[in-house]
Amino acid sequence: MPSRLRRTPDVVERTVAEETFLLPVRGALANTVEMFALSEVGQFVWSRVDGTRGVPELAAEVAQDFDVAEDQARTDVAEFVAQLQAYGLLTEESD
Repeated sequence: MPSRLRRTPDVVERTVAEETFLLPVRGALANTVEMFALSEVGQFVWSRVDGTRGVPELAAEVAQDFDVAEDQARTDVAEFVAQLQAYGLLTEESD
């Protein structure tokens, strides 16, 4: 069953000097003073997590925009999404 990814409302996003940081206000990272810094590809994926796409769609967009093999993009996006989910920054909804 396909799933879609959505950002949790418990995160504040800040961009400083063209670098994006995610600051959880609840969950695993909220008890630390650390922020979650996004790479260029991470920013790209984060900006497209809107409840209409899942890992396959995001990976296809990464492969196209960053000129990387789709298999590699799928692996990288899946790992990135899993990390964001582990920190409570994303949720997954089934269709």
